[in-house]
Amino acid sequence: MQKNEVTVLNKPLGRRSFLKGSAAVAVAAGAGAFVAGCSPKTEEKPADLAPKTPEEAGEIVTPGVCRGGCGAGCQMNVHVRDGKIVKTSRREQSNPDTTRVCNRGLAHSLRVYAEDRLKYPMKRAGERGEGKWEQISWDEAVTTITDKWKEVAEKYGPGANGFLKSSGNISPDAHNCLMLRAYMGATLIDPACDRALYVAGPAAAGYSNRFCGSALEDVFNTKNLLIWGYNPTESTSHMTHYLLRAQQEHGTKLIVIDTTFTIIASKADMFVPIHPGTDGALALGMMNVLVSDGLTDEAFLAANTVAPLLVKEVDGTYLRLSDLGKATAGTTEDLFVVCAADGSFGSVAEITSPAIHGKFTVEGTPVTTSYDLLLERVAEWTPEKASEICKVPVETIKELAHIMVDSPAAVAPGLGLDHYTNGTATYAAIFAMTMMAGQLGKPGTGFKGAFAAESALGWMPYGLVTPADAPKSNTFYAPAMLNCMDSGKYGDADINIKTLYIWNHNLFGSQVGNVKWREFLKDVELIVVADVVSNSTTDYADIVLPACHYFECESASGESTKYVFYNQKAAEPLYESKSDFDISCLFFEKMGLQDKNYDTLDKLFEAVFDNDAARAINLTWDRVKKEGAVLTWPQENYVYGEDGVWVTPTGRLQFYQEAIPLDTNYGQTVDFMKERLPYWEPPIEGWRDNELAAKFPLVFTSERSKFKVHTQFTHVPWFLELEAEPYVMVNPADCEPRGIADGDYVRVFNDRGTATLLVRFNDGIRPGMVVIDRGWEQDQHVAGFYSDLLSYNVTPVVANSYYFDTLVQMEKANS
Repeated sequence: MQKNEVTVLNKPLGRRSFLKGSAAVAVAAGAGAFVAGCSPKTEEKPADLAPKTPEEAGEIVTPGVCRGGCGAGCQMNVHVRDGKIVKTSRREQSNPDTTRVCNRGLAHSLRVYAEDRLKYPMKRAGERGEGKWEQISWDEAVTTITDKWKEVAEKYGPGANGFLKSSGNISPDAHNCLMLRAYMGATLIDPACDRALYVAGPAAAGYSNRFCGSALEDVFNTKNLLIWGYNPTESTSHMTHYLLRAQQEHGTKLIVIDTTFTIIASKADMFVPIHPGTDGALALGMMNVLVSDGLTDEAFLAANTVAPLLVKEVDGTYLRLSDLGKATAGTTEDLFVVCAADGSFGSVAEITSPAIHGKFTVEGTPVTTSYDLLLERVAEWTPEKASEICKVPVETIKELAHIMVDSPAAVAPGLGLDHYTNGTATYAAIFAMTMMAGQLGKPGTGFKGAFAAESALGWMPYGLVTPADAPKSNTFYAPAMLNCMDSGKYGDADINIKTLYIWNHNLFGSQVGNVKWREFLKDVELIVVADVVSNSTTDYADIVLPACHYFECESASGESTKYVFYNQKAAEPLYESKSDFDISCLFFEKMGLQDKNYDTLDKLFEAVFDNDAARAINLTWDRVKKEGAVLTWPQENYVYGEDGVWVTPTGRLQFYQEAIPLDTNYGQTVDFMKERLPYWEPPIEGWRDNELAAKFPLVFTSERSKFKVHTQFTHVPWFLELEAEPYVMVNPADCEPRGIADGDYVRVFNDRGTATLLVRFNDGIRPGMVVIDRGWEQDQHVAGFYSDLLSYNVTPVVANSYYFDTLVQMEKANS
C-alpha cells in the first residue's frame, strides 16, 4: 500500500521518500563537520579512527539542558565545531545518579539541523491545512498578529484572544508569553494533560519540592515495590536505573501491574496483567483483604491520617471546635474534634490517641469517623467482586495485599492510570490502600516513580507568569472547553475565542478530541503557531513563527532534579529563528506592554531566584552561569513524612476529602459525597459493557516511546531507521477472526476518525485492546491520524485529557 504524498510547508514529502534520506542527509544543511566526524572513512588507518578529545577535534563543549515534555531536565555536553552543533554527550555531575543522557538527548544535533526545521516566518497562502505558504518578515508577522489581537480585544473583549502552551520547552524564558497573556487579559487554554495525577497526589499526600514522594534513592530501602500503570523504561528513563539498581543491588522485589507486558514487566519479579481501566477496583479489593485479614496499621492511621477526624452527617465536613462554640470559625484555634478512648471529645491537639472507629452524636450533631466511612465504602469490594471486574485472580489480589504489609513496601503509580476517566478515583484508592497498610513516612515506603519528581530548591519560575497587577482573565481546560462548545459557556464565561497563539505544543499531535478541535477552530480568525520544526499543527496555522532550538539560546532548568542546570548558548540560531523569550519581547513591545516585561533574559532569571529558598542556599543566576550545575538538595536519603509533617490542609494524610479539589469550574455538577472517598466506576467510553462496544469492541490505548517525547524527535532519521512508520500492536487472537496477518496494513476507526497503519502482533497485549506507539505525526500515516480517534470525555472533578477512554474497531486495509 502506497501512502499519499503530503506537503510539509512548501516541500512535497512522503513517508517513503523521506526514509530514503540517511541521517547524514538530514544534517548536511548545517552540520558538515558532524558528517565528517561520525562517518568512518575506509581509506583511513585504524589508528586514525581512535576517539579524539574535544581539544584534538577542535571542539568547544558547552553545557546544554534538554527541556522537553518528559520533564527530566537532563544536562549534557553540547559539542560545537566551526559554529556547528555536531553532537551531544553525557555530562558528569557531582551525583553519579544524575549523570545521564538518553538516546533522544544524543540525537539533538539532528533536530537542530532537521530537514523539517522552520526557517522563517510564513503566512498561509491557501486553505488551512493545504500546505501553501508565503515567506514574510518578522516585522510583518508580529505586526499582523498584534494588530489582530488589538482589533479582537476592541471588538469582542480581551478574552477573545487565546493562548495555548504545553511542555515543548519547560523553561522560564518559554513561559514569558504566559505573562504577556496575563497582562493582555487573554484567555489561557490549558491542554489539561496529566491533571488526574497532579490533583489526586497533593490531595492525598500533600505537595513538597519532591511532589508527594521521597528522594529517588530511597527506593534502595524498599523491600517490595508495586510499579502500577507505569513503564519507566519508556516514559521516564532517567528514573529507571534507580528501580533496577534497587532490584539488582538491594534485593527489592519489583511487582508490575499493567494491562500490557512492558519492558519493565519483563524485568519484574512478578507481573500482574489487569483489564484496562480497572486499577481502582483492584486497589479497593486489596483494601478489603487488608481489613478482613487484620493487616491494617491502625496505629499509623490514627497518628498520621484523617482516620480519627469526625465527619458531620449533615454536610460531610469535619466537626470542628467552632461547631461546639469553643472557637471562632476560620481561625487557627478552630481545630478538628476527635473522640478519646474514654468516649470524651476534644481537639486533635488535646487527645493524643484518638479513636478511629465509631458513630457518635456530639451536642446534637451526628458524626462518624472518616475511617469508618472508608470501611463502609471498602466493605462491598470483596476480592471476588474485584476479581470479576479487573480480571485478576482472587488469590493474586490477596497476595498483593500481603505484599503491601511486608515492609518496607512502596508504590510507583504512573501516568497510565491518569489517562482513564476514572483516573483520579483510581489514584485515591491506591493512596488509601497504602495508608491502610501503614507504608508511608518510613524509609523505603511511600510513593516512587512519577510521584518522586524532585525539583531544585529555590527554582520558582511559575509565579512570574501570573503577576498580581494583571487584569482578571479566564482559563479554559481544553477537553472541558470542547464539551462546552454547544452551550458556548465555560461556567459563567463565554467561549468566544477569535485568535489562538500556540507555542511549545503540537495540538493535533498531543491533544484529545482532534475532530472537535477542527470544528472549534473554524470560528478562530487567526491561528499562530511558533515551533522549531513543522508538525501537524503548524500545517493548520495561518502564521508560522520559527523558534530556535534549546541549544541556540541561553536558559536554565531545575525540573525533576536536585540541581539547577545551566544551558549555555552553543550556536547562533539558524535561519531566522528566534528564542521563545525574544519572540515574547517582540509581542510585549508591539502591544505597548514593554514596561511590564523583563527586558533582558538576565533580569528574568534574577526574578526566578528572587525568593527566600534560593537566598538561603546562595542560589543566584550569576552562580548558575558560573558553575553550570548547582546542587540545591543535600546528598541525603530524604523520606517525605518521616518528621510527621504532611503538607495538606489537615496536616495529615487524606483518604477522605473534605474539600473536593475541583481543577476547573466549567459548570459541572459534582456528587461530593461520592468524590470524598475512593470509589471505582467504569471509564465513560472505553469499557467492555458500554453499548458502543458492540460496534467498536477494542479499547484503544497508547504507550510512550523511547524514541520520542510526545511528538518531539518524530522525524529524526536515526530513529526512523529503527521504527520507520506508525504501527498498532495487537494480540494475534484479535487478528485471526478479522483475517489480519502480522505486517498487514489495518484501518483502526470509530465514529470520530480513522487511521491506516501497520499492524504488529504482540502476545504481551491483552486481547480486546490495541496499543499505538505515541508520538507519530499525521503525515507519517498511510491515511487518517490516530489522534482523530480519541474521545474528549471529562469528569466533574478533573477535566483531564483522558487518552485511553476510547473504543475502536479494526479491519484489514484495502490494498
